[in-house]
Amino acid sequence: MSRADKVPEAPVKKEETKAPEAPAKAEKAPAKAEKAPAKAEKAPAKSGKAAKADKAPAEDLKAPADRKALDALFKKHGAEETMKALSKVKVVDLRALAREYNGEFGIAGREITLANKKALIEEFRKYFEK
Repeated sequence: MSRADKVPEAPVKKEETKAPEAPAKAEKAPAKAEKAPAKAEKAPAKSGKAAKADKAPAEDLKAPADRKALDALFKKHGAEETMKALSKVKVVDLRALAREYNGEFGIAGREITLANKKALIEEFRKYFEK
């Protein structure tokens, strides 16, 4: 055996075993943007009964945003449909609506602040049934 056979190999440098660096985030952004339209195209179109079921409630039966909209909803659809629309409204928004009926509503001030959804809807029912 010669001396060259006994000499151990030099250790491998860490730089050589290093994995290639990941691309910068700026380079990745266009790839994500390209994928977004593809997902939108794959969305199935609604047809038949599913489309009709989505349109079942009348468009004007949306949750009323203010007193004017609530009064118009009552005049057009009556008390029952108005109560159904009010049941979809958050209690915070119901309280704001009740405050718009200054003095005309069964409760006022602090009572409105402390009232729960059921109590507010009941007061609206009483008001509209007068």
